[in-house]
Amino acid sequence: MKEGGFSSFWKKITTKQPKASESLVTTGSTTYEINLVPEVKVQMIKVQKLRNLVLFICIVVAVASVSVVAILFSIKSGQDIAMHNQDKKLETLSVKLNDYGELGDLTAIQSQLKLLSDISGNKAVLSRVFAALKAMLPTTGDLVQVSELRTDLTSSVITLDAQADARVEPLIDYRVLESFKKGVGLTKYDYGRFVDVEGTEIPSWCISEADQDGNAYRVGDSYYAWWDLALDGCQALPQGTKIEEDDEEESKVNLFYNKDAEVETVEQEILGENLREEGVQFKVNEAGEFEILDDDIETRDREDGVRVYVRKIPARVKIWRTPQFNAWFKAGYMELGGEISGIEHFNSECTTYSGVTLSNSEMAKWTSNNTCMLVPDGLRVTSSSNGRDDSDNLVLKFDAQLTIDSEFFAFRNKHMMAISPSGQNVTDSFIQIGGMFAQEARDCEPGDAECLAESSSNNKEGE
Repeated sequence: MKEGGFSSFWKKITTKQPKASESLVTTGSTTYEINLVPEVKVQMIKVQKLRNLVLFICIVVAVASVSVVAILFSIKSGQDIAMHNQDKKLETLSVKLNDYGELGDLTAIQSQLKLLSDISGNKAVLSRVFAALKAMLPTTGDLVQVSELRTDLTSSVITLDAQADARVEPLIDYRVLESFKKGVGLTKYDYGRFVDVEGTEIPSWCISEADQDGNAYRVGDSYYAWWDLALDGCQALPQGTKIEEDDEEESKVNLFYNKDAEVETVEQEILGENLREEGVQFKVNEAGEFEILDDDIETRDREDGVRVYVRKIPARVKIWRTPQFNAWFKAGYMELGGEISGIEHFNSECTTYSGVTLSNSEMAKWTSNNTCMLVPDGLRVTSSSNGRDDSDNLVLKFDAQLTIDSEFFAFRNKHMMAISPSGQNVTDSFIQIGGMFAQEARDCEPGDAECLAESSSNNKEGE
């Protein structure tokens, strides 16, 4: 080997070789590294790295998607299995139900229970037939009496066999029948709800509209009712009474009456040992006696020597069914448009009121309008003939039909009143029906010329 050859070779293999893209340049004792790769090659390398990154992300997303699909498939399969099990269970239950012999009765009862309120509200009140007749039949002078009455509540048709008897001049029985027909066509009815001072409905069982003989409470042409405060659910407080939140039950409806209302009271006797539990304010004086602090408590000594403390408790409140027009208008309880507020009153479903103020006066002229006709189609007379009653008086026998408005019989319509053209009003309560019915008149006998005559004049013997 030549001199210097080995040392040159060793230096060559031990010295760091530049990369293919680099070149070393030595100047004196300084060595420089020069990048020989073009710029496009650098960009290509970056793109390759980006491609590899995107490819990796796509692989990750694909794996995740496959996992989600697998999970959803397992859920769907589980749901199908669960639904299949439920279907089998329903089929089993269906077989058991179909084998149940009283299934029809059970489903019918459940259906009826859902409609119970509607069924109750739509049921017909037969007793109102008598109220309707009492309002339509004349009560003074001429006489119309019923010998047979048939009622079909399904169609609200009343069929009656009756007799007309003229008692005032002119004594013509056909005149009485025609007057009866016109009266039936003009008869109306009214119903609604009584409300307290705040407009809250008062339960119908709390209201009494007639006395024990069935006569409606009235003063002149004004009708009223009594609100019984002693019955369950009918209690009320004077207007303006504050209710403590702690004492107020969630489901309880508080009723109030006007502070100026006409209230009837009853006396409650309280013994000394019961004063505290009855809520009476008192103190014990130096003599050991109870000293009452409430102004509405009266101290009395009974005949047996026992000292009692008497408190007056409101028992019932008068509610006017007929508005007290000018009194309420002056007090601000009634508007000219007929609206009533601030006082217990009757909310009618048939009658509306309106007023017109009079010049230079606090008074107003009031009118009422009732749109509920009791017999919209009037009375239909199917036959008529002369006859004699059980007193041998000549009368006019007739058969007739009339169709009552179905709302008149509906149980849901409370506080029903039949209103005759003459102002004879009959409330929905027990009434005396005596005088409305009579024995059927006899047909004319052969040879009774007066009865067989075509004339409708009623020439009674002795007149």
